[in-house]
Amino acid sequence: MGLRALATPRPFVVSAADGTADRLRAEAELRRRGWRAAVSPAETGMLVVCGHPGEALAEAIDVVWRDMPEPRVRASADLVEVGGGAGPRPPLELYEVYMADRADDRDGLRLDVLHVPLGPVLAHWPAGLRVDLTLQGDVVQAAEVAAVDTAGGSFWDEDRSTAWRLDGLARLLRVAGWEAAGERAAVLRDDALAGVPDGDLAKRFRPFARRVGRSWALRWMLQGVADVQERLDGRLRDIGAALEGRRPGRARESWREAVAVLPSLLEGAGLAEARLIVAGLDPDLGTAADG
Repeated sequence: MGLRALATPRPFVVSAADGTADRLRAEAELRRRGWRAAVSPAETGMLVVCGHPGEALAEAIDVVWRDMPEPRVRASADLVEVGGGAGPRPPLELYEVYMADRADDRDGLRLDVLHVPLGPVLAHWPAGLRVDLTLQGDVVQAAEVAAVDTAGGSFWDEDRSTAWRLDGLARLLRVAGWEAAGERAAVLRDDALAGVPDGDLAKRFRPFARRVGRSWALRWMLQGVADVQERLDGRLRDIGAALEGRRPGRARESWREAVAVLPSLLEGAGLAEARLIVAGLDPDLGTAADG
């Protein structure tokens, strides 16, 4: 049994910190075949692992693999593994929610305190990031952020900075639920990496940026969600500036700065908003290996 055994593949793609190049190739191949990536491992029988996960990320990936429905295929740059299997599989807990205690919320009510980890294996999620949330109701009271997989260095060097911004834009738009716009940003990203002239990309990017920037639905979704709208607007401006030969104004945070600022951005947010905040910041934990 091989890859052809799956009638309508929807691969679930997981990237290690050193797996950016593999992830981009995987996304391009999905686009070429007309396949849609899965947003949950429960949707698919195909797991695509990009890069070389460290111990903590590899353990999380193994949990996902064990829970995936059969027949299942596990693929990487050098391995295709077909999983059969006997015996029951443990339930997958991407969000391992535990009842911890009761505490006063901001309105003086006594609400259950829940501990909810996000990552490190989630769709459209920075490679190697784990965020442990303390919730009362659906509001984040506290957050702890850890880089659990950082080996390999960053793929996004200075020559690829425009493509990096487009990659982050694609992730944010997909997390916001605008899949078509996210895919459009990803196509522009891949063309930038392929060496399409900036002038040609600028002609295509300008109408796309206007559409994204003027979307009332997107602005309504991002209203009041930390500084995500500001970051989106800045990313659009910086991509346009770079493609037109002007100097972008926004510098990327180091991975240390991103991990340090995330808890304060997440505090007070709703659970759904937390995903948008992380996507807006878009930390590159591959740079952790660079010191």
